[in-house]
Amino acid sequence: MGSRWVGHNFATNNDNNFSRRSLLTLCPPLPFQQEHTDILCSLRFTLAFVHYVMELAAIKGSANEMSSSVASEYQLQESVVADQISLLSKEWSYAEQLVLYLKVAELLSAGLQMAIDQIRAGKLCLSSTVKQIVRKLNDLYKSSVTSCHHLNLRLQRWFMDKQKLMDRINSITAEKLIFSHAVQMVQAAALDEMFHHREDCVQRYQKALLLMEGLLNFITEQGDVENINKCKMCIERRLSSLLTGICA
Repeated sequence: MGSRWVGHNFATNNDNNFSRRSLLTLCPPLPFQQEHTDILCSLRFTLAFVHYVMELAAIKGSANEMSSSVASEYQLQESVVADQISLLSKEWSYAEQLVLYLKVAELLSAGLQMAIDQIRAGKLCLSSTVKQIVRKLNDLYKSSVTSCHHLNLRLQRWFMDKQKLMDRINSITAEKLIFSHAVQMVQAAALDEMFHHREDCVQRYQKALLLMEGLLNFITEQGDVENINKCKMCIERRLSSLLTGICA
């Protein structure tokens, strides 16, 4: 079911729109309306981030996906539960999709509420672009809620039968799944870089950078924030070096 998200045509889904900084360059300031520009860029960033989280949910929903553990020195790590759920991989993928779609619904709801509040406050002009973005936020919110409902129905019996197991794996959260996916992307980019596939590795680094920046919007644990910032700095250094080499 998650595959329907792949290839969705978002306004921000261009090759170079992978960080808040790059998104800001696409939002030329309107005369005397810097607040409008900043809010619009924030909404666009939300759409881009949500798109990648949905893409991750689609991957988790793929029956052919081979699960792999990611070794990371950072605090945000998935719990070691693979052995315990090896026979329940299908149900487990539903559980992972559910927490991801719940996070998507939460982010979209917050984005919609911010847009409504700023429009009412007169800080966000109700232009055709704003209407289009708000419509996308609303449509994706409805779809994510529907996905949560369907996944919850599929998992109800499993949750009851496996409550003890679920109690042991409550630490698996959307944040950890997103972080783990971003780390995998960085590792894949490093391999691309090693084999001189520069364009591929740049895209992977940019995508991982956007995911890291998105996580910083709602992660509050100081240790996790510091570790994500360290990851960001490493990615930004590699991107700077690669892009300088490509442009040279």
